[in-house]
Amino acid sequence: MKRHQGMALVLSALLVTAILTSMIITATAESNEESSNFTAPVSPERFSPGWKDSRYVDSENNLKDIRLYYPSAQPGEDEPIDCAWAPYPWLAFHADDGEGFDDYSWLGEGLAKAGYFVVIIGEERAGDEAYQGILDHVQLIEAIGFINLTGNLNRGPAGAQGCIDMDHWGVSGHGRGAGLAMVVSSYWGSVFSSEQYQPPRALFGVGLDIDDIGENIQAIGLANPAHSLFLTGTVDTVAPIDEHIKPLLQQWNGGWQLLEVVGANHVQYEDDQSFLDNLFDGDATMTESEQQQHAINKFTPFLDLTLKGEDEIWYAASSRENNPDQPSDGDSYLSENLDANQFYLIDLEETLLDAPAGRFSPVLFYDHQTNKTVLSAGWSGGNFSDMWTLDLNDTAKWENGGSGPNSIGTNTFASDGVASGLLVGESDTGEPTMWSWNGYSSSWTSYSEGVRPSGMSSQAMAWDSGSQRYISYGGQDADSGNYTNETWAFNPGNAVWQNLSAGNSPRGISNPAMFFSEGWNRTILFGGYDSGKNLSNETWMFNGETNTWSKLSLSGSFPTGRAGMATAIDRENQVAYIFGGIAQNPFDSGIDYSNELWKLDLAQLTWTKMTSWGIDAMWLSGMTFDKTSDKLVLFGGMNDNVFDQTWLYDLTEEEWELHASSSAITSTDVIHISATVSERDLDSPPSTLEINCRVVGQSNWTVGDWNAVNDTATCDLSPFSLDPGFHTAEMKVSNDGQQASVEITFERANAPPQLENPMPYFVIDEESELIINASEIASDVDGHELRFIGNAFTFTTLHEGDPEPELDYILQNDRRAVKLVDLADWTERRGDTWYTVCGEIRDESTPGNPPSRVPFCFELMHQSIDDPYVVLEHPTFTLTEDQNSTNFDLASYVTDEELDVVAIHWNTELDYYDMDSDSYGGNIRLTGISEMADSASSYTSNVMVEPTEHWHGEEEISFCMHHYNGGNTLANGNCIWLNVTFIVTPVADPPIFNISQITLQEDTIKDVLLSEIVWDPDGDELNITLESGESNITLEIWHEQLRITPKSDWFGRAIAWTLVATDGTESIRQPMRIIVEEVDDDTIVEWQRPADIIENMTSLRLNINDVDSDGPWLIEYSWDDGDWKGITPSCAEESVNQFECQADLLAHDLLYGDHKLNLRVNDGYSTSEVTSYWIEKADPNDSGLSGGGSSSGLSGLAFIFAGILLLLAGGGLIFTMLRRGDKYE
Repeated sequence: MKRHQGMALVLSALLVTAILTSMIITATAESNEESSNFTAPVSPERFSPGWKDSRYVDSENNLKDIRLYYPSAQPGEDEPIDCAWAPYPWLAFHADDGEGFDDYSWLGEGLAKAGYFVVIIGEERAGDEAYQGILDHVQLIEAIGFINLTGNLNRGPAGAQGCIDMDHWGVSGHGRGAGLAMVVSSYWGSVFSSEQYQPPRALFGVGLDIDDIGENIQAIGLANPAHSLFLTGTVDTVAPIDEHIKPLLQQWNGGWQLLEVVGANHVQYEDDQSFLDNLFDGDATMTESEQQQHAINKFTPFLDLTLKGEDEIWYAASSRENNPDQPSDGDSYLSENLDANQFYLIDLEETLLDAPAGRFSPVLFYDHQTNKTVLSAGWSGGNFSDMWTLDLNDTAKWENGGSGPNSIGTNTFASDGVASGLLVGESDTGEPTMWSWNGYSSSWTSYSEGVRPSGMSSQAMAWDSGSQRYISYGGQDADSGNYTNETWAFNPGNAVWQNLSAGNSPRGISNPAMFFSEGWNRTILFGGYDSGKNLSNETWMFNGETNTWSKLSLSGSFPTGRAGMATAIDRENQVAYIFGGIAQNPFDSGIDYSNELWKLDLAQLTWTKMTSWGIDAMWLSGMTFDKTSDKLVLFGGMNDNVFDQTWLYDLTEEEWELHASSSAITSTDVIHISATVSERDLDSPPSTLEINCRVVGQSNWTVGDWNAVNDTATCDLSPFSLDPGFHTAEMKVSNDGQQASVEITFERANAPPQLENPMPYFVIDEESELIINASEIASDVDGHELRFIGNAFTFTTLHEGDPEPELDYILQNDRRAVKLVDLADWTERRGDTWYTVCGEIRDESTPGNPPSRVPFCFELMHQSIDDPYVVLEHPTFTLTEDQNSTNFDLASYVTDEELDVVAIHWNTELDYYDMDSDSYGGNIRLTGISEMADSASSYTSNVMVEPTEHWHGEEEISFCMHHYNGGNTLANGNCIWLNVTFIVTPVADPPIFNISQITLQEDTIKDVLLSEIVWDPDGDELNITLESGESNITLEIWHEQLRITPKSDWFGRAIAWTLVATDGTESIRQPMRIIVEEVDDDTIVEWQRPADIIENMTSLRLNINDVDSDGPWLIEYSWDDGDWKGITPSCAEESVNQFECQADLLAHDLLYGDHKLNLRVNDGYSTSEVTSYWIEKADPNDSGLSGGGSSSGLSGLAFIFAGILLLLAGGGLIFTMLRRGDKYE
């Protein structure tokens, strides 16, 4: 469990660093581009192996010994390096637990002969220290790079300058060292961005041990070719295959091949093995030299393939010499998963349409000179250097505006609202981190490097129009990774940053929102994320005149804590907007992606939540306010996906509209994937290259085409069967198992609505309403919801001469339905009228185009009805509390023009009917509404009314009064509702007890609300007191609760307590029964160490502390972790709950020697913790040396010295065995 916890902490730290910084530390990170300048392979015995001991300084500034092996003309220590075939790729190899840097000459010499520079590192870093392990390799890169750059003789061999290939290197190891190599390779891409350091491109391991790293390792941005090789012996009992390498590889997402070497064990991969090494490992049937030579024979072609780019050696490197379709090795069982391999370079189009690619953290702003929205920068596995413009008053399409800034990380931008803007971002490559926007020329200009705020990533920035400068706050320090609370100002006139050393600053945060209030002449800061993983919902104000911050306490509602919001500002109306982000859930305090839209009145400093449906929840989007269209424009962002959608928010209608998507295709389009393919050394791939593609999640592959003339792979897929939404298409290129793949994300667009055919007609009754759902008019083949368009309804008569329609319509349920309302005067009007109703309907939207508007018309019958009843009076009746059932006739309170007989509708669908009691009402019970079926009059206007017990008050009940036509039928289905008020006057009632018995467990305290125990039906305030009592349990009234406290360790029943409740008039006494249930207490055992076994017996002595029992107890024992057995001890009570016990334990079946004795005590309910001892069963026939009294024998002094020497030697052997045992536990 410890190793998993350690890895979890490391990954947590990595992810926390990742989530709110430059965003290059994410699962979307791409591998660094691989250099195509490879060194040609040589024969496995081309060189002699030279070696040299050296040192490097690790990431914690510790000096570590290493051994270097390298190609040489002569074998031996400190021989010059032979650079005839240089530069040589280099390899870091990590030894197993307890091994040193000088334990792998077979590996170092074997690979040096084949043209590799090998660094052997001892057991210096545990695998659960992933982050430090990665940083150690950075130090190694610098150390080996120093040797390569300078040829320093103290660090490396003579002649090494320029002889090491720093672009191609790998990691490897044995045992736990292989585990460390695995995490370094897997997590390198999560720590380092493009071009910062070349990542390891080869990974192999022997006898990989997961004790440090656990099995849940996931590769993040694994470097190409993303292929690894692992060897483990079938008799390896130190790191058995089924417990170590196999569980890890089953869920690892890199490409791999595993050889289970028959007859190989763990320790023979080390140079020399002691007796104890082999004692804890399986018995190998391979010799040491055979096992090591087999590994060299596999590693050499593997490294030639991965680090020297020799594609032709694929068959030997993957054990496919005999059959490309069936890899095999004569000495091993072989398994593999090559799905993640990237042995070819694939250059794929980024978008399916001419539009900006999906990204997060884009720069999006409104240019007041051109009245266009400008899009630049952003991130999606790599930075963008493009620029796009959107003119909503012209083409309303994204147009390529040329090149833009190429700073990386989470960009921050602020505009002065006229013609200038400032973009800042963190750069790890020396590229400009600060750019100026010129609206007059629509161009970007980079600033030269200089003094910068410490937080240049994920900070907030706004233009202070009062002081004519940019104000920046917060962000992440590039060096320490801490969130800063510094406030800086940038003067665009002299291009100088100044630390304002602001007072009373908020906590250090990243990804907040910031605006400038013209009316207050202050900068406003909201939200953000601090280093303690806390989301802020605080609003702060910065005074640029005094350089001080103050926290605001705003009235009304405001957003929950959030960060990474998209922001926009309407400067003319002084309104700021925030959308999305990661936000605190107001219901369960969790953190979710948000799709909420809020506006902040910068004059009144009040927040208002706006309608925001139909748009995905996301964060790190870009947003701006387009003043010419009075709309918000939003682009990009991410949640589990990276978005390429453009959304418009109509501030008048308060609704989102999907405007465009750069990857959207319709159901009739073709997903056409086209890419150029080359080998890693930029040569053309084989002419037999196979091309296949599919949509991820589907099982069937589609065969594509390979054009060997122009090295182009193409593949077409149909989106027809796909659900609308985002999908990923994958194209795989392969040749005899050597493969690579590429993915492209696209959106399946929805089809326009289809009108029903035939179109249904509808009926609206006289003076009534009718609700029509959009789904009754049309359907959507993609399953999208349909909505009516609000300003498009018309009503016309179907027949000439009919009365003109007098109808109104109201859109409901977010326009999913329309309610038609009859406004006509039906006086002296008879008969039905037919109308034609026309309008428009739309789906959610069609990505890439304006929403699809489909016109429709349907016929509507305006149906006349019999005149309803009219209520003459809504009566009021008075009863007294607990009064018997009383009859009331309601017929005289309603009438109609026809003087029809009236009856009360008794249908069970009405809300005052109770199925369980076959009666009506809650506080007022109604019966007698319906007579029996054999009665001549099944319906009646009479009702029997009875108040429920103890209830008094006033209640109104609405009765459905119907036209009665005799028999068992109603003349029509319409109700006239008669509202009858029943007033029940109160009668005094005594208090009522609900509880007379309470149960709790031994040694617990229970609080019960007094209101749950006793209540007063009249609602009078009760005075509650306690009477009597007993010593085993205490009752007390505490804070409107009854607190029950039993004595320690006591259980049983207490019946001597009584509660007295008084309402001021009557007192009620209620005896209380308290039941305390027994809980078994732990049995505590203290053992005396058992003596060694003499005459097949040892004695057990122990002290037992058992609160619940005075025995008998059972001593349970097991020898050498075998089966448990039991014996009953004899015990005597020493004091209260304290017992001295003993038992004799026979050991006839044990062999002579040391044995592990496990002991525990069972009290009949539970067992104590296990205690273990090592005791010896000595051989009585082994009497040792005898003096014999002869003068030729050893003298007494000699015996003493011999004994001392024997004890020292035995102690040394035991210490060595224990240490080696610890290694393999």
